[in-house]
Order: sequence, then structure tokens, then C-alpha cells
Amino acid sequence: MLSLFTKQKPATEHSKADPAIELRNLSLRFEGHRALEDLSLTVDSGLRVAVVGPNGAGKSTLFNILAGILAPSGGEVRVHGHLPAQHQCLAYVPQNSQVDWNFPVNVEEVVMMGRVRLIGLFRHPSRKDWELVRESLGKVQLEGLAGRQISELSGGQKQRMFIARALAQAADLVLLDEPLAGLDIPSQEQILNILDDLQKLGITVLFATHDLDLAAAQFDRILLLNRRLIAYGVRDEVLSAQNLTKAYGGTMQVVETTEGRIVLGDSGGHHGHEPEGRHG
Repeated sequence: MLSLFTKQKPATEHSKADPAIELRNLSLRFEGHRALEDLSLTVDSGLRVAVVGPNGAGKSTLFNILAGILAPSGGEVRVHGHLPAQHQCLAYVPQNSQVDWNFPVNVEEVVMMGRVRLIGLFRHPSRKDWELVRESLGKVQLEGLAGRQISELSGGQKQRMFIARALAQAADLVLLDEPLAGLDIPSQEQILNILDDLQKLGITVLFATHDLDLAAAQFDRILLLNRRLIAYGVRDEVLSAQNLTKAYGGTMQVVETTEGRIVLGDSGGHHGHEPEGRHG
């Protein structure tokens, strides 16, 4: 698949010495309510990062700031050394609930939207642009659905369509907000396999999820968030009992077993564990 795909030249030139993401004392308040507070973080290029935390922790808010959709109340944000709105190499795949799936566009047209900022709003796509769109669809195995209206896609096909748009955009940073929510196991595996191929291209991925098991098994780094930065690093550094208590309060308990670390809720419900994974 994408391991044979040559990444296009980035839409915005940046120094290889710059980290993919750099946050300094980032804060955001909505009508007096704290959404993010004093968040400082550096994410190196090429990493696959799971962003975890309870509901309302600020995961989607952080993604909206990185994408330039929201402006922070304080602090600094840099994407490859640029302000978010100045950086065209970032692709944001929002939650399905945030998309109007009845909008009258087909799959191919959505993927072409990734080229718009590169070719200009009022210019017609060239033959090369359409070739890149078709190639991007092929890399996520959607070439046969190019003309289908987006409301007719399955959940997994919708996520792959947006990843194809990121490829057509020549993105080198991709934000995925709960991309596996509601997907069956085969569709989840397809998305995770595509993430492997994105990493081979040196593309940085931030992946918001509630699944601590997935975060531990499949990602290079984990960002544990609850309005503030609780921890960032490899799984054994981040998913400690102390850090999980800070993030989730008394609703979670960590138990070490012969099969790995198990995270339990107060009612004894199983939230996740840490088996050996493909990247574990």
C-alpha cells in the first residue's frame, strides 16, 4: 500500500529541526470555563501519538486549536515552527458527528478539497491534481467508490476518505479525532494498517481515543490530558496508577496481573489492559 507511495512536497516549507508541534503555556477558556490550562508540550516529527483522557478533557479542543479553528486565550502554538493558520500541511479528521453527511458531494470531490489550498480557491484542478486524488483513493482502497455520495459510505469508508484527503493535501501532520468510534473490527484494522503506512512516510499522527488498551499497544507516545497535561511519553511512563488517578479521579483503578496492567472502574468494569501489541 502506502509504503510504495512517494510523499508529495509539503505545502508549507519548514525546517527539519522544528518539532511537529510545540505548545507553550497554552490555555483556552469558554465563557469563564477552563477548557485547557497551561499546556506545554513538544511532539517530534514522525511520531504516532495517542491522545487520551476522560470526556471533557480537552482532546477535541486541542485539535481545534492546532487546526487553527479556535484561537487560544493564552500561550503559544507552533506547527512545524508556524502559527496554525499559516501551516497548510496539517489535516484534521473530525468526529463523524461534526460532518454534514448530506452535503451534495461525492468521495472524489471531498478528497480534491485537500488540494484546494494548494492550487487556489478559484483555480481549476489540473490533470496532475486529479491523478493525485485518484492515487490517494487507491492507497486507502476507495478507488471504486470515487463517485459515491458521502452519505452512502460506511463508517470505515468515511474515515479512509478523509485520510485520502490528507494524502492529497500532502499533509505531514494528521489529527484524527476518535476515528475508530462505531467501527467494526475489520474497519478498525484497516485504519490502523493505514496508520502504519503513514508513519513510513514520516507523517506525524495525533489520534484521540478513549481506549487505553489501544493507546498502549499501538502508539509510540501517549498524551494523557485532563484540561492540563498529566503526562506525555511512552506507555510505562504515562499509564501509571498515579497519572491515571490524576486524569480520571476515583473512577479508575489500576491492577497489575500476569497478563498485564488492567484498568478498572469503581463498579469493576474493565476499561482496558496492556497486552503485547504490534508496537508493544
